[in-house]
Amino acid sequence: MAGIVSPDVANLAVGKGFILFKPDDADDFYHVGNVPTFTFTPKITTLDHFSSMEGTRLKDLSITLEKSGDVKMDMEELTARNLAMLVLGDVTLDLDGNPVVSIFSRDSLTGRLQYYATNEVGPRWYVDLLSVTFNPSGDFSPIGDTFAKLPVTGTVQAVDGVFGTMTLKPDVGSVEPENVLVPFISGTPKVGVQLTANIGGWIGASSFAYLWKVGGTTPGGTPVDTKFYTPVAGDVGKAVTVEVTATNVIGDSDPAESEPTANVAAA
Repeated sequence: MAGIVSPDVANLAVGKGFILFKPDDADDFYHVGNVPTFTFTPKITTLDHFSSMEGTRLKDLSITLEKSGDVKMDMEELTARNLAMLVLGDVTLDLDGNPVVSIFSRDSLTGRLQYYATNEVGPRWYVDLLSVTFNPSGDFSPIGDTFAKLPVTGTVQAVDGVFGTMTLKPDVGSVEPENVLVPFISGTPKVGVQLTANIGGWIGASSFAYLWKVGGTTPGGTPVDTKFYTPVAGDVGKAVTVEVTATNVIGDSDPAESEPTANVAAA
């Protein structure tokens, strides 16, 4: 497996992957979307001692005083939660159900950040940073001739003396699809209102199959292999879930099931 022994050209990587983030006051991770640039910079601060017993001072001791790190990334998807990360805000809904991001409603935003490598060239490393505090560091530039970006910078801290881990994973073309963020359902659970299955986060998936359930039972007793489902009158009072199964050339994944919606309401 690449990433273990040198020299080997298989250790040369062309990086690809995606980022999940979970604020400390949230229950679940969310996908920040396409990130064309992500860097993690470890940092230490040292105190050096020099001997003065010779004509030339010689360093004879170096003590590490501080360990930390910086995270920098450019987010391209202008979602409410990504904007909130940039401006240290909270996301609420107005009377029409539209997201509203409050600017500087927080002093800081701290949470856990996970990077999942999907590169097909070179070793794949998963990075799990237990605590990252984001502070305003970039610009919100919604007007331009290129795709807009949300640049953010974070400081990495230790949790109980541990900063996180970096784990080597097998070649993406040698394993079945891996689910790292469970699917979820968008839309209002109401008769006649279309629900949409979001796949969540997957490694190595080439296609997806969907299985909707209402009250734990497949509607009509047969699979509904589509990412959309519209509740009917018989679904009132029951919660809706969706199972997503991913496929690649190696095989099929285990089904990944969403959290249930609220009970379906009448039209």
